[in-house]
Amino acid sequence: MHLLVLAALGVFLLPAASAWAFDFTQRSVSKTAQFIVYSSDIRLRLAVLAFVETAKEAVLETLGLGDHWKFPIVIDLRSPASTDSTRLASRVRLIQTEGGWMTQVDVVLREGEFKQVRFPQLIVRAILLELAYREHPPEVGVRYQEPSSWLVEGLAQNIQVRASGSAPNAAIFRQLIETGRLPQIRDFLNDNVTVMDPTSLAVYGTCAASLVDLLADTPGGKAGLVALLKGLAGSESDPVAQLLKYFPVLGGSETDLEKWWTLGLARHATSESHLALSIPETNARLTPLLRFPVVTDEKKKTSVECDLADFKTFRKYPGAKAALMKQSAELIGLLQQAHPLLRPVLLEYQRIFNELAAGKTRRIEEALRDAASYREMIVERMDKIDDYLNWYEATQMPQQSGAFEDFMQGSKAMEKWTPPKRNDAISNYIDQLQREFE
Repeated sequence: MHLLVLAALGVFLLPAASAWAFDFTQRSVSKTAQFIVYSSDIRLRLAVLAFVETAKEAVLETLGLGDHWKFPIVIDLRSPASTDSTRLASRVRLIQTEGGWMTQVDVVLREGEFKQVRFPQLIVRAILLELAYREHPPEVGVRYQEPSSWLVEGLAQNIQVRASGSAPNAAIFRQLIETGRLPQIRDFLNDNVTVMDPTSLAVYGTCAASLVDLLADTPGGKAGLVALLKGLAGSESDPVAQLLKYFPVLGGSETDLEKWWTLGLARHATSESHLALSIPETNARLTPLLRFPVVTDEKKKTSVECDLADFKTFRKYPGAKAALMKQSAELIGLLQQAHPLLRPVLLEYQRIFNELAAGKTRRIEEALRDAASYREMIVERMDKIDDYLNWYEATQMPQQSGAFEDFMQGSKAMEKWTPPKRNDAISNYIDQLQREFE
């Protein structure tokens, strides 16, 4: 079956009469009551309910939001009425009914084709539509904007990574860089996912997930993503202008945005995000980022090494803004691997870089002192803890106490224990459905 196309940008609102007829005896409601699933197969309904609630939790966590939904999301799953595989079968719509607004997901699928209809993307799109228009729903017959494809694909990819427990695929970014196929930000934002083959979709989804993570990690990034989403009704037609509007910390021009995007992807190519650095390693990686070259004369191509603390001097140089934005992007890359105790320090330094790039110097000296003081305190305390543990192990533990022997034996036994595989009909069906979602 051909890849089923989701609703295009600029869909018109449809009256309730156009909605599919529902059989109310064949429905299940999710634990938060937002999702209502219709299907003649109760096992399918239950499996879908579990997935959509997990997907919503992941989306809300990425956006930093609580669960305050207003529109229900109705999911209608049914078999195709014909063997025609060319028609547009699956779609996501905003619908106004007599009882109020709702988001409807119509899914026509043959057995075992969840991958073909790209079900996670359909659900993410429905969740984002509800978030975008819950406060100010459009009028019937008025065009409404769909969430950006990169946001839908990025969040869907993050859901799958979260479910599998695997780290982002750094190999894809390395291949893009090595082959010189790193996408420019404008081309990427304008890509049409409906005409992509599976390989292109995989690469696009990985890059989209990277963009979502990079944006969320900027100061105020989660709030920026929410503002971008809620601004769909009056959004700019230019996607680059959209990003610059809702994420001013990325710089005021497309050139600044392109540099930030390229550095972010390059950082993903060299990182193993699932391996966190120690405090000394994080501190050692941070130190050189606070000293950087700044262009002093663009014509002569001269530059000088500057410390961040010397901002009153170097901010007057023509290359100051570009240098500050570059260091801000470098900090984003380090954040992905930084020790959790030093991440607040990195976020504060990144905020300082962005404030200086925007020409703001108010209370910067105080912020630099506070960041340096907190950083020094964390490093010193962890050094003392390490010294104490080493001393205690060397001088105060002549032999093992055995206090945890029972626990260790039980832990080793659990590692070797394999739960019996259930072979009932429901378990087999859910296992098969889970493989389709993976």
